Amino acid sequence: MGSVAEMIALTRWILHQRALAARRDWSSQALYAVVISAGIGLFTVIALGSYVGARTLAADRALKLLHSIPSWAFLIYLFTDIFIAFGQALGDLYMSADMPLLLVMPLRTSSIVVAKFVAGVVQNEMYVAAILAPFVIGFFAGTHAPLWAYPVALLAVAVFPAMLYAVLACVTILALRYIPGRHAKETLWILGAVVPTIFWVASFSGISEASGDLASIHLPPLPNWLPSTWTGNVVAFLAQREPLPAFGWLLCLLFAAVVVCPAALAFISRSFERGWSESLMVPKRAGRVRVRKQLAQLPWIALLQKDVWVLMRTPQLWFSHITSLGFVAYLLVGHKAQTPLMPLTIQLAMAQIGFVAILAGLNPGMTALSLEHGSAWLLKSTPLDALDILKSKLAITWFQTAVVVTLGAGAIAYGYGLNSSGAGALVAFALLMALCSVCCGIAFDTTFPSFHWENPNSINRGIRMVVPFLAGVAVLLVCAAFLAMARVLLHGAEAVVVGLVLSLLTVALVAERTLRTALRNIAALEL
Repeated sequence: MGSVAEMIALTRWILHQRALAARRDWSSQALYAVVISAGIGLFTVIALGSYVGARTLAADRALKLLHSIPSWAFLIYLFTDIFIAFGQALGDLYMSADMPLLLVMPLRTSSIVVAKFVAGVVQNEMYVAAILAPFVIGFFAGTHAPLWAYPVALLAVAVFPAMLYAVLACVTILALRYIPGRHAKETLWILGAVVPTIFWVASFSGISEASGDLASIHLPPLPNWLPSTWTGNVVAFLAQREPLPAFGWLLCLLFAAVVVCPAALAFISRSFERGWSESLMVPKRAGRVRVRKQLAQLPWIALLQKDVWVLMRTPQLWFSHITSLGFVAYLLVGHKAQTPLMPLTIQLAMAQIGFVAILAGLNPGMTALSLEHGSAWLLKSTPLDALDILKSKLAITWFQTAVVVTLGAGAIAYGYGLNSSGAGALVAFALLMALCSVCCGIAFDTTFPSFHWENPNSINRGIRMVVPFLAGVAVLLVCAAFLAMARVLLHGAEAVVVGLVLSLLTVALVAERTLRTALRNIAALEL
């Protein structure tokens, strides 16, 4: 069998196996309905928002601003997807359970690497369909683009993630070939989170420099070497009814995605086998082992200590926190550029930091029990009762989230110019929403634990992210309604205090119900 035919056959096999695994995961009809409804809602909101925005700018003849938006929209997705695709590339190539089997089969290493690349791109197409496709459809509808432009633009959007995933896969392979495996993985996780965040904030800070009247203003130009700029140019030129430059950029996208990316991965796959083997090497431990004092009178402290060390030594668990702080930076840049949709009030700032807290607490809560992996049976074998386990999981998840949201609340308070009492209100509300998010996540994770994962980031896939997030957002909306009601009926500090008290009662009720459910689930856990 030729190399190309082998790549195609192996790719088909991997995609078929992933489809079967996804079908097995979707076992609840109720969860089906929730996820499908959430996906349709997200698609509709993005499409309508893009349509209204594009139509408004087109009606006001702000054509320069309108045509500079697509490149920035795809840049936002590019930075966001790096958090997902980088961990996915590392997991698919080095942490996947099928890699040992594939490497001992009579297959070319280049076929394995390229097949994994194609499978990763196909998985990313779900995010494209939910986020990018509705943006393009709404943007074209608002600018009255011709019908033939839709399939052309959607084709460009579909191949856009391939270049990002290929670059990240190449970086991962080279890093694990020349950097010791015991350091490379952690270093890559950290760089994959910090570098995009810095680039993200630096790029968005340029928006505040935009000036001029509505007819001449436009967003700052972006580097032409970014694939997001290529895709944005395709959409922008099609919206202007200029097919020749649009097709030129589309050909660049297709050539890079279909020819250059697989060829580069096939070439660099020569370094993959050696790097994969070295990444499995276990570093030699020091001969002297420090004896740690165990607190026998508080058994759950020992479990908490273990969870703290797991958090500190697993950088991929920090990704959701870095993403949350990145969202804080986005809020600050938007405030500096005077882009809020409504006048700034302390209640609006509290609702904003509340949403950040929901995001920050989502991943720690919904992976609290599942992080035990194959060692989950030890929890049932050790002298720990269900309450001890719940105490430890709640403490480690809420504490790490509290640190992150406190930093975020302080940054927002400073950026918005709030006084000390306003900053205190932001921190208090952020801690409440963090507790709510963590409790909802723990309740869901103990109800649907996932102990069979290849890397920690594979726990929070698909439906596991949707249900706890929607629950947290629902509570946030209730609390925001209380804050708004208190502001209408009262004034000044009294309105803030009353809103906080009502929010505290709401979160206390949610925490009591969810933790009671989690305690019951832990006690009934069977392995």
